[in-house]
Amino acid sequence: MNSFFVPEPNSTARQQDLQTAELEKRGNCKNYTLQMLADCARRDLPLRVSVSSATKKEDFVVYNCTISSVTTKNSWGVSYRYSEFLTFRNKVADLWTCAEKDCCGSCQAIRDAMAAFFPKKRPEIMSKWSGAVNHRKTKLENVLVYLLRCILLPGSAMKCFHARQKLPSNVLEFLVVKHDADKRSLLQVFVDNHQPGIKKSATTTDLSILKRKSTLKKSSTTSNLSSLDSSTSSEDVTDEDHCMICLDLVGSTTFNAVGTSCSDSSPIVLQCKHTFHRKCIFEWLLFQYECPLCRAQVGPPAIINYCRLKNQVQWWLGDFNEDPLTSAAK
Repeated sequence: MNSFFVPEPNSTARQQDLQTAELEKRGNCKNYTLQMLADCARRDLPLRVSVSSATKKEDFVVYNCTISSVTTKNSWGVSYRYSEFLTFRNKVADLWTCAEKDCCGSCQAIRDAMAAFFPKKRPEIMSKWSGAVNHRKTKLENVLVYLLRCILLPGSAMKCFHARQKLPSNVLEFLVVKHDADKRSLLQVFVDNHQPGIKKSATTTDLSILKRKSTLKKSSTTSNLSSLDSSTSSEDVTDEDHCMICLDLVGSTTFNAVGTSCSDSSPIVLQCKHTFHRKCIFEWLLFQYECPLCRAQVGPPAIINYCRLKNQVQWWLGDFNEDPLTSAAK
């Protein structure tokens, strides 16, 4: 799978069609139409969202959303009027995606999908009809699921720097995702679950021991560095001590109560044994699924999914052979 070419979203339509057709012949690719995209399976998403009900007020309708985290089992609800969803949609189009003609991501595809999925505005008297309310519930849920797929599954949507900086944080804020552990993308959860020393059933005591041990290795200026069995001189620093994304030195790991690293500069070790800063590799894994150094795949084997929205193709990884959200240790 690692040798397969993933076409850039801004390639010509003819090139994309030929490449997608070739990939489909190899059996690791699936093509989606816009209608199929609305019905696309949601089991890969770390966050699940549904527009579970609607409450009719005197002058408007409130749509109630239920959000749950697969990894932490947290669940909560948020409620918005149609006008608030409309404001949110306009911000996605105008502020949180770029308008560059040569965008390296899928910003235009995101805007096209939002325009297709978002329910049309109706006269006020019609907006409270049961049929209209149910139609809007389905459409609004499709919008939210689509955006979660864009920000939580590795794919072309997050290749654009502007979208990567704006879209995830604002979508998660709209859904009132408060805990950092619930904000992680699918591959971020996967690498957290496969860090050395983390057990599926790790307790707070276990994690505090790891934290205490890691404080002995924080930096060459740490006072208790002398208590280590051996010290590392500046001459011993090699490329393996550096994050090869930002080229800075990699520190030591401390873990919090849910088993995730406490600091953005904490090291993350991939299954190929290459180490990176947490912040660096986590941003990389929003739009890539391979190690930046050796190109070893991160996560279980999966299918590259494609959807053409007007003149732009969007791709994302999904349909994993194994559940990437399950911890490695038992």
